[in-house]
Amino acid sequence: MTDRPDKSDRISRIAYEQQQDFLRRSSLQFLECAIHLCATNMSISELATRLEKQAQYLRQFG
Repeated sequence: MTDRPDKSDRISRIAYEQQQDFLRRSSLQFLECAIHLCATNMSISELATRLEKQAQYLRQFG
């Protein structure tokens, strides 16, 4: 019975890691969909310029 808190901590850690993995995958999927949507409504050159600008912002302020 003394190992029960350890199991609970381990389960909580695994659940948290799985949740983070799900959120990461969902975020990437959303980003890819948004990029594809933009690509259907603007030139690839304009989209690339906007994405590069966003990447600069992330590196500078992220």
